[in-house]
Amino acid sequence: MTSMTSMMFTKMRTMTSTTQSMRNDKQRLSQGAAYQRCALFLFGTLIAQHCVTTAHAQAAPSVATPAATADVAKPEAEPEKTQLEPAKSQLEPAKPWTQLVDGVACELTLVPFIAPNGSTLYVSTHEIPWELFDLFVYGADKEQGKSTEKSDAVTKPTKPYIGMDREFGHVGYPVISPSFLSAQKFCEWLSAKSGRTYRLPTGAEWKALCEQSGVDPKNCEEFAWTKENAGEKTHPAGSKKADKLGCFDLFGNACEWVDTGEMHKGKALGSVAGGSFLDARNDIECGKFEPCRPVEWNEIDPQFPKSKWWYSSGGFVGFRVICDGK
Repeated sequence: MTSMTSMMFTKMRTMTSTTQSMRNDKQRLSQGAAYQRCALFLFGTLIAQHCVTTAHAQAAPSVATPAATADVAKPEAEPEKTQLEPAKSQLEPAKPWTQLVDGVACELTLVPFIAPNGSTLYVSTHEIPWELFDLFVYGADKEQGKSTEKSDAVTKPTKPYIGMDREFGHVGYPVISPSFLSAQKFCEWLSAKSGRTYRLPTGAEWKALCEQSGVDPKNCEEFAWTKENAGEKTHPAGSKKADKLGCFDLFGNACEWVDTGEMHKGKALGSVAGGSFLDARNDIECGKFEPCRPVEWNEIDPQFPKSKWWYSSGGFVGFRVICDGK
C-alpha cells in the first residue's frame, strides 16, 4: 500500500513536471512568434519607407546642389588686372580745336599729333600770321581793353624800323624775320593771354610731326612752296594742300623755329626746320635742322648793337606753335 502510494506520487510529480515543461515550451514558442511578428513588422516598415523615399526622389525635379553647380558651371576666373582700365574719354581720339585770341580777327586751329614719348600734343595748322604777331608787338589788344595783366607784363620786341614783310604780303601771310627770342616771347604772351601753355616744338617733336604729315620730297609739290615753285617769296598761309595731319606749309614757305638747345654766348638761339621758299625740295628732310646764324641773318641791320628781336636778313624764318593740351 505504501509502495503503491509512493509510485502514484512519483507519477504525479513526473506528470506535473512534464506539464510544466510543456507550458514552458509553449511560452517560449509564443515569445518566439511574437519576436518574429515584430521583426516582420519592422522589416515591412523599412521597406515601405524606402519605397516612399524612392518614389519621391523619382518624382521630384533634378536640382543641382551648390557644390555641383560650381563644378559644372563654374566660370573661368578673370585674369588679374594690374592697372585701371582707361576712362572712356581717354579712349576717344583727340580732335582739332580752335584758339580764339581777343583783340584780333584771327584764330588758331590746332590738330593733334603723337609726340616721341607717346603723349598727344597739339600743333597750329598754320604758321603764325602777321596779324597775330602784330597784336603781340604793337599791343592793340591793350588799347581795346582785351589784354590781361599777365599778357601785358610779357616783354615784347621793339617795333621794327623797316618793313619786315619784304613786301611779300602781310595779312594772311606767315610772319618772317622774328628772332628765336621773339618767337619764345610770343609763346609766353599767348600762354598768358589764353591760360594755356604754348611753346616752340623741340627738334624731336618737329621731326615726329613731320614724319606723321606724309609729306616728303617726292610729293612736296602738292604741299609746299619751295625754290622750284615759290618765285623767291612767301605765299598766303594755307594756299597749298593740307597734309595728313591737317597742317599747311610744314615744308617750304617760311622755315620754322625749333628748340634744339643751340646756344651762342650763353643765349639760346634755336634752329630752323622744314626749309623755306629758298630751299630746293630735295634738300628738305624731317630730321634736318639748320642752326641759327645770327651774324649772317642780321647782316643788313644798321643798328649797333644789332637787334635781338628781328633778323633783318632773315626774311625766310617764321614759326608755328605747340600746345601741351586743350
